[in-house]
Amino acid sequence: MTNNINRRARRGFTLIELLVGIVIFAIVGALFTKLLTVQGKFFDRQGMGNAARNVSRASLNRIVSDFRMIEATGGIVAASPTSLTIRIPYAMGVECADDGAGATHLTLLPVDSTTYVNAGFYGYAWRSATTGVYTYVEGGVTEQPGDQAVCTGVRITTVPGGHVVKVTPVLPVGAGLGTPTFLYSKVRYDIKASVAVPGKLGLWRTKIAPNNAETTEELVAPFANTAKWRFFTLQGGTVAQDNPPASLADVRGLELHLDGISEYVAPGMMSNESAPFTTAVFFKNRTK
Repeated sequence: MTNNINRRARRGFTLIELLVGIVIFAIVGALFTKLLTVQGKFFDRQGMGNAARNVSRASLNRIVSDFRMIEATGGIVAASPTSLTIRIPYAMGVECADDGAGATHLTLLPVDSTTYVNAGFYGYAWRSATTGVYTYVEGGVTEQPGDQAVCTGVRITTVPGGHVVKVTPVLPVGAGLGTPTFLYSKVRYDIKASVAVPGKLGLWRTKIAPNNAETTEELVAPFANTAKWRFFTLQGGTVAQDNPPASLADVRGLELHLDGISEYVAPGMMSNESAPFTTAVFFKNRTK
């Protein structure tokens, strides 16, 4: 008798309770799904934003290290808002003496060995003691290991870690003992159509050899269409202008607009994430 009473006391869910439970679970599930969707879009957008910022940052170290070393009076060979051909000093030194065999020996200050090897010799420049202006020598120029004895013979000591090279053709007679000199490479930077990210812009670096052979690499992409550089001039002071001056010797620095964008459009967005980035570089080797 007792067992029959207990069996009658146990109840299950009614149909209404079951339907109410299903509805509640459906509402909670919909809200949770929406939360996951919103969070997913947020993280996607954050990731795209980081990617856009990384584009700007990735190009900064390489381009700034090259641009800061430009010598103002003759370092820029050709320029436009999206293309720049420059002479980049990579080893500084002074003249020792001619060896009597058609070469001038230079003693160079210490420089990172990897930088020295990878720079790519294009020519050398020497500084006039009277005008302070550098004269660039290129075309038929050679650079080879020199003889320390030539520098020792004129009482010029090579700094520990430095080395001696000989260059041709010889420096003019007016240059004189101890004339400041440097070896340089010739490089072109372009902001142009990317290969890595089709349909977008990339930053390209081209190393130019004396025989006009070129080695080109795409450094980073993609960039927005606003990516460019502007020009600080001798006359304009701290205000940059869009186009280079008539005389490139008047350029004293560059305003860099390295506006990166994400490679893909984040879900739910209409366009790529962008990261506007502007900085300025003023040349180290300037006369005034």
